[in-house]
Amino acid sequence: MGTGIRQAKQVCREMLAGLVIWMAVIMLLLAIVAEHKLAALAGVLVGTAAAAGLVLHMYRHLDIALDMDAKHAQTHTQVAAFQRMFIMAAVIGVSMVFSGYAHPVGVVLGLFGIKATALLNPVIHKQMQRFRKKRAA
Repeated sequence: MGTGIRQAKQVCREMLAGLVIWMAVIMLLLAIVAEHKLAALAGVLVGTAAAAGLVLHMYRHLDIALDMDAKHAQTHTQVAAFQRMFIMAAVIGVSMVFSGYAHPVGVVLGLFGIKATALLNPVIHKQMQRFRKKRAA
């Protein structure tokens, strides 16, 4: 397995771990401040599950694009990005229809976990490296 693929898998795992941490923090905050706690928490679960799917989708399609020539890779990544945006909009739209079950605010905060974990990735990476070294020793 090439170094690039190994690094991409590692980043993907770190992003998923970051999503779990993000979800726990947001669920704790919403458990304190939300008026409709169960719907808000369900919304965070739905949003985070969708975000995890989107991270895996991004990983898969970037891996596919790396095997293409530049023109086709650009088109492929643009189509994949549009698909992710469509899925996000659909998940938010469905949550608006079923807001009694999964509140849209929770869904949006769960989806926002992608951005939060991308920004926190250097910190998550450092902690996971530390954990791997302890486990190997």
